[in-house]
This record gives sequence, C-alpha cells and structure tokens, in this order.
Amino acid sequence: MYSIIVCAHGDLAESFKRSAEMIFGKTDKFYPVRFVPGENLEDIKKKISAVISQNNLTDVLILADLFCGSPYNAAAAIAFDRQSVEVVSGVNLSIILEAVSGQNTSTLAEIVAHIKKIAPDTVKSFRDVLAAQESEESL
Repeated sequence: MYSIIVCAHGDLAESFKRSAEMIFGKTDKFYPVRFVPGENLEDIKKKISAVISQNNLTDVLILADLFCGSPYNAAAAIAFDRQSVEVVSGVNLSIILEAVSGQNTSTLAEIVAHIKKIAPDTVKSFRDVLAAQESEESL
C-alpha cells in the first residue's frame, strides 16, 4: 500500500482530504500538507519530510497543485533523493479519488501510470460535451 501526501497552497490539501472522506469515508495513509504565506521551499520540504519520517512511510505518492509551484518543487527535491517517492502535479478531486481508491489494489508505479492516463479525462468542457451529445443524436 502506498501513502498519499497532498501538498497545496492554502487549505486545499485539507479540503481534498475532507472531500475524499465525504465519498469514501475515513481515508488511511492520506496526509495533507499546506503551504501558507510566509513559508518558503525549505519550510515545505521540512513539512513533507516530517510526515514521511514520523509515519514511517515507504512508497509515497505526493500530489501537488501546480507544476513548478513551491509545493511541487519541494516534493520534487524530496523525490530526487528517494526512489520510493513519486510526484504528480495538477491534482484535482477526480485524481484524488483515483489515488485513494487504488491504495489497496495498485502499486505506486501502477497508480502513477493510471493517473497520467486518466488525467485528460478529468477535465471536461460543457460545450464540448454538449456538442458531442448533439452529434450522437443527429446520427
């Protein structure tokens, strides 16, 4: 079983955890890490490292909100030195739910591959969906 750390600006990480728990119930091995004003890259690295060491985590999926944002950069610095840590940016609730639901059935490598595969399908444009439905109806 891999662990999930969500690192994001403000209270987004905690909100993702609460939302996942609304759907699945209590989530195990899911650790939100917030990045708040006044903190820097080193502060976030310390927070993430503390979560990993205090909970004796091995295989860790870190989901960050923005590619090249401070949470991502901190997570990437940690992953650089640890082969058992993967980092994926651009997290949204759909990806959170996929990651949580795969914890008992997928390896870390498998869930990262799955997230990369389904990520484009987690973003939809209403107009595109409407046009596709209209196109199907006209057949």
